[in-house]
Amino acid sequence: MRGRSVFFLPVLLFPALLMGAQQAPSSLSTVDDLVRAGIANNRDLAAVRERITEAQGLTRQAGVRPAPTLGLNGTTGKPLGTIGEEQYGAEYSQPIETFGKRGRRIRVAEFSVGVAEADLQQRSAQLTYEITVAYAEVSAERHKLKLLSDLIALNQETLRLTEARVKEGDVASLEANLLRVEISRAEVSMRSAQGRLTSAELEVRRLVGLDRSASIPDSDIPTTTSVDLGSLKLEALENRADLKTAHLEEEREAAGIDLAKAETRPDVTLSAVYTRQDNQFDGLFGFNSSGNPSPLRDRDDVLKFGVSIPLRTSRSGAGNVQAARARTSGARLRREYLERNIPLEVEAAYQRWRTAVDSMQILQSGVLDPSTSNLSIIREAYKLGQLRLLDVLNEQRRLVDTQLAYIDAQADAARTWAELRRATGRIHP
Repeated sequence: MRGRSVFFLPVLLFPALLMGAQQAPSSLSTVDDLVRAGIANNRDLAAVRERITEAQGLTRQAGVRPAPTLGLNGTTGKPLGTIGEEQYGAEYSQPIETFGKRGRRIRVAEFSVGVAEADLQQRSAQLTYEITVAYAEVSAERHKLKLLSDLIALNQETLRLTEARVKEGDVASLEANLLRVEISRAEVSMRSAQGRLTSAELEVRRLVGLDRSASIPDSDIPTTTSVDLGSLKLEALENRADLKTAHLEEEREAAGIDLAKAETRPDVTLSAVYTRQDNQFDGLFGFNSSGNPSPLRDRDDVLKFGVSIPLRTSRSGAGNVQAARARTSGARLRREYLERNIPLEVEAAYQRWRTAVDSMQILQSGVLDPSTSNLSIIREAYKLGQLRLLDVLNEQRRLVDTQLAYIDAQADAARTWAELRRATGRIHP
């Protein structure tokens, strides 16, 4: 049988796909940059930051002391024809909080600031995870597009040479038809990958807050193949924002018990009243300094002091104390639940990541490398006339499928790594 020559997928094609494209000059060059931009631009996080400011304002308000009261009053009979009866006065009262209510109120409010900050940390970690996962999808689809584009270009060049040989009568027209089918199959896969890439890029833009004019970087997601599970569990117990929130809420509710008990004690109100009273005696006259008769008048200036204390018993606030204790118990149970389950969440995420990494390594060493070698052998056999073009195309198809599966395995490893980092409470990748 006559020897044959034809172009096939080069052995070095796939490793080249795994390398990130040359980065264009931009302020966003890595997934870290995307995460930082997302945290800075995300409107939901901006709303949470306003909650921190709100909590700080409420803490400041909690320290405000009760305002004094100033009252003015007057009495006169002139509008009703009664002459000589007039009374004017001023009253000043000052409530005084007792048993440390103000300090306890401030302490409860201060915990709310910490809770709002922990909520911001938790949402930032979730946003980091979502951006990383979306970018992993973008990166995977870009690699698939590059692979399929190179495959189509290679098969088109092969088709061009094969058609020339068909005209010379060196090969059957069936070989050209087989190549056309392969090109069409690759084009269909490429269109699907392009659709998924567009959707993934829109998701990244939505999460980060990028407009269409801003470019999405083309770089690999940093990862590792060796981490210590015990260290990750300790890190999670130290960094997890939901556990921080549980601790703060437990302390806040415990402080709320002290505040509820203090509020069962009465406050004291101090008051001072000044009164000026003018009276005129009807039918009674005296003489003024000029010796003329003048109605007799009487003027009194009176200053009165007072202390007001509500008559309350411990039962008047018993319901509030009971509710505060129930909230404290609930917060403690929530904290204990998280302390018990967070290490399990980390271990589960670790096992998923470890499985993804192992699968990726097995694909590379046990499937991808042997498939590449098989294609080279089959290609040589085809050149020697021992195999048909269909055999070569089938093996090439298996290699491409393996390469696509390896890209998916890389994306899965990146996703599970992001999930593991989220489980430990880290914000940046």
